[in-house]
Amino acid sequence: MRYTSMGVALQVIALISLAAPAGAQVVVSNEYSNLSATQALADVPVTFSRIGAEGDFTKGITPSVAGKKLPAQVDVLRRAADGSIRHALVSFVLPALPAGGKVKLDWLNEAPPAPPAFVWAADRAGAALKLTLSPADGPALVSDAGRILGRDWAPSARVRLLHDGPVMKEYEVRDIPVDAAGTPDKYIEVIWRLRAFTGQKSVRVAAIVESSKDRPANARYPVYRKFAGVKLTDGGRTLYEEGPYIQYDQTRYRVLVWTDGPLEDIERRPNYDYWVKGRFVPKYRWASKATGQYANMTPAKVDATFDEKGDARSKPTRKQGILENGIIFWHMPRGGSRWDINPYPAWSVAYLLGGGSETYRRILHADGNGGGAFYMHIRHKGAPGYDVFSADAPKGCRIDRYTNIPDAVRPNLEPDYAHAPSLGYVSYLLTGDKFYGEELSFWASYQMGQNWKQMARSFAWSFRQVVDAAFIQPDDNPLKNAFTAGVERTLNQMSQQLLKSTRRVHSPPDTVFNCSGRMDWINCTRCSDWMYSWVVWSLGNAADKGFPQAKALRDWSAEYIIGFYTSKDTFKAPDGKVYTYDPRDAMPYSTAVALHECEIYTDQRGIRRVRLGKKIKDLDNYAEIWYWTKVNEDNAFEGYKTPGLKTSPDANGVWPLKEDGWGHGMYNWGKQQRWWAWHRYGAWVGMVAAVEGNVPNALEAWKKMTELAGPSEYGYEMVPRVEGWE
Repeated sequence: MRYTSMGVALQVIALISLAAPAGAQVVVSNEYSNLSATQALADVPVTFSRIGAEGDFTKGITPSVAGKKLPAQVDVLRRAADGSIRHALVSFVLPALPAGGKVKLDWLNEAPPAPPAFVWAADRAGAALKLTLSPADGPALVSDAGRILGRDWAPSARVRLLHDGPVMKEYEVRDIPVDAAGTPDKYIEVIWRLRAFTGQKSVRVAAIVESSKDRPANARYPVYRKFAGVKLTDGGRTLYEEGPYIQYDQTRYRVLVWTDGPLEDIERRPNYDYWVKGRFVPKYRWASKATGQYANMTPAKVDATFDEKGDARSKPTRKQGILENGIIFWHMPRGGSRWDINPYPAWSVAYLLGGGSETYRRILHADGNGGGAFYMHIRHKGAPGYDVFSADAPKGCRIDRYTNIPDAVRPNLEPDYAHAPSLGYVSYLLTGDKFYGEELSFWASYQMGQNWKQMARSFAWSFRQVVDAAFIQPDDNPLKNAFTAGVERTLNQMSQQLLKSTRRVHSPPDTVFNCSGRMDWINCTRCSDWMYSWVVWSLGNAADKGFPQAKALRDWSAEYIIGFYTSKDTFKAPDGKVYTYDPRDAMPYSTAVALHECEIYTDQRGIRRVRLGKKIKDLDNYAEIWYWTKVNEDNAFEGYKTPGLKTSPDANGVWPLKEDGWGHGMYNWGKQQRWWAWHRYGAWVGMVAAVEGNVPNALEAWKKMTELAGPSEYGYEMVPRVEGWE
């Protein structure tokens, strides 16, 4: 093959394509698409992210096209416990890919043929990469990567060689931009990442702009800074330019360009079945929202679903959408919609199932510049990645220390724990880019330390993020050990306090009362068992990803949800009647956990209220749980709008029940509006984890629950990865 550099032909030793022997072990196959309709590829170097299930890639990783093995550079990022490769960057020369066409790659479990030595074609000596930031009210700031790299790009105190192989080399440069007088900026840092390929003139350049320096607790940084524009140049050539824009404190964005045109624009579509097999993600299937019938979605339909509905607020107004939240904003305005939460965002699930090149781009944007636009990215002093806890002694979330933006000027987007989407993880698996790994790491750090005793969604989604980071972060990333220690510490605490509990019904610990509820109850504390079910899934996710201690905890907590569908308990209530728990009533908005003494009083506004007193007992009988849940739902009162208690117990202390009140999966809320219980929204994913874990009675409960659950809300549903669940 022939490489060219600066118009001069350079003959290079051909990369030998060896025919794969008859017994070659194909671990997984992928079909990749050329997103360019005009650029056909021939003998072009590429770098792909390759993940492996435990035990699959034990000898190495070799890409193969049409039965021909390709020489490759394999940079192993993470190994599994058995030593097999869990994650690697694989760089090789792709023989051909038509414009707008596809190529099938087989991945073999063997060491690849060695590529010839790296041939420099990029003009290192002439590289003059500069990023110019133009504040609206001050002198221009310049980060001069070309000057720092020098003529030969030799590693130094400010230049790090991230990958150094015969096909691909990647450099990292850290810099603080300066003004014309050479004064360093107090707030902005720039990280350059340059990826060069053998025999290729064009270099892939990522310039990451961060307003994320560590600062004392009481430091007052500018809430935001206005910029007239940002420009990335190479000598006299402008590679990227846009503006004006505003950068909030504690945000980051990335500009991604090629110095001499992109070598490729390939969609890194995964083999979803393989991701499921390797426990990287759950198993989903399509389900029609309208009919409940299962149907495939085409890529075009997936893209149409996430076309942002013409909402101008969510569409990037600039080429790369820097500092714009994109699809996250549309789905998650101030506290979360439902498309973005649950185990993984709806757009990621739909793409994994059905594809869609536009959705692929939106995932990368959401996990990257979208996530970076949240005003809370702080790089702690001395830390190798993003962490908001102390690098030497992590103690949990410290984000409040850094968030000093007044409410009046905050963007209309506030991330919290209860509605935290998974950010960074899927894009990092797809691309292996360190930028996405940093986002995954940051969000894990932000969510680390959430109180597990709530057994609610704030813990479920936070724990998921930390587990995923511990599972896939590179072996040489010190934060991997911090995340692993955090997961293990949480599991140890839970094991000590939950597995040794003598409670017959495994409801949340009574040391913490937390639920999502809008009504005041009269004589019980409560939990949101639909959120508790998400904790069951999150513990199952930890068990899947190498934390065996999570298995017993998953099973212990799953038994609580299973009991709502399978319990044969009976309870003779204070009204003299005998009750049982009807499975149709499982998953109300709130469920009684403990019975308390109560006192009716009139507050200063003349409103009758109830004050909970000493706990009488925990509720360890499902029928009794049903009765006291109904008592409280039927007599609950609002704390706002039309507040006040409207009922009273009789002379024997028995509260009245509504014949048409809570029960059969419905409860009254507000002006007697009837809401169906959340079998699908709540119990579903927890029951998936229970069935996969073969928890006693899980399959029986699953079948009862699925008969009661309504149609899919988003057109897909998670299903167990075991036989016999249908």
